Amino acid sequence: MALVTAAAPRLLTICSELHFGGHGAAYAALSFSSRIMTLLSDKEISILAENDIIFPFTGEKRRELDNGTKALSYGLSHAGYDLRLSPKGFMVIDNNQEAKALDVKRFDEGMMYEATPIEELGSTFFILPPFSYALGVSLERITMPNNVMGICDGKSTYARQGTIINVTPIEPGWSGFLTICIVNPLAFPARIYANEGIVQIMFMQLSSNVGKAYGEGKYQNQGAKVSFAAV
Repeated sequence: MALVTAAAPRLLTICSELHFGGHGAAYAALSFSSRIMTLLSDKEISILAENDIIFPFTGEKRRELDNGTKALSYGLSHAGYDLRLSPKGFMVIDNNQEAKALDVKRFDEGMMYEATPIEELGSTFFILPPFSYALGVSLERITMPNNVMGICDGKSTYARQGTIINVTPIEPGWSGFLTICIVNPLAFPARIYANEGIVQIMFMQLSSNVGKAYGEGKYQNQGAKVSFAAV
């Protein structure tokens, strides 16, 4: 991929009525004169957000919950957006049962249980047992244009705790709530906070609309609950 430098010429314009795949509604989208993939800034993300690319949208980085409790930051950052973890549907692998191989082609949902959220000192969190993983879901819904791709990564705060956050790229044209994989590789239980920042999305502007958007893919229009593996 070509590197973007400060000297690279760019012209920001607004395209008229670019359609999101499979939705039938016209949206404004960003377009650039240079034929390279471009990382969007906070200003450019805000323009896309006017058309509900992220909903609900927080137009600034927040470090407190509405009740004044300190929080893992969420909302718009310098060159990305920090999504929050939903307090509902946190599914944890049950590692106390007889050992058997996980099979992505025939995933046994019965191997997971829904964890109960715990409230303490104004925060809500889940306990992720040692050597286990969970699937959670984002509090925000994403609706990606046909010429933008989302690259996701876990927040550095969790990385410093040893917790691994795994989210795959968001394809152009995809819409729904993100399913998020959280792994605790350590011998200690880990607290995973709901309603607070969990993963950052970086938005990459493509040189044109893709020839075939995500459309009717198997994970399209995921609801506000975990979507298990489907092949």
